Amino acid sequence: MAILYPLLFKPWLATQARREQAITGTTAAATDLRARADEEGRRYDSRLAEARARAAGIRSEAVKGSEGERQRQLAEARAAAGGESEALRERLNREAEEARATLATRVEELAQDIATKLLGRTV
Repeated sequence: MAILYPLLFKPWLATQARREQAITGTTAAATDLRARADEEGRRYDSRLAEARARAAGIRSEAVKGSEGERQRQLAEARAAAGGESEALRERLNREAEEARATLATRVEELAQDIATKLLGRTV
């Protein structure tokens, strides 16, 4: 046994110890890499959530801005249409008054013409 220990068992035990150390070291390194990968994944997810929140905010602001612009344009269009309709209403009233005034001056003349045509003689 004294001869086998230094020639066989001691090298075999040293190889087993190196093997155990390599396995333990590799397992520790893999655990460390897994922890770093998980942390990196969490940071990535966090940055992605922040970017999505910023994008949603920008999109919301754009929608609000376009809605404000749409409301402003709608108000301008309503004001312009209101002004045009008021101008048309005034023009129609003015033309109606002119027509009434014209007819009022010609009432006597038209009555004479109608009576002449109906009676066949001048009245």
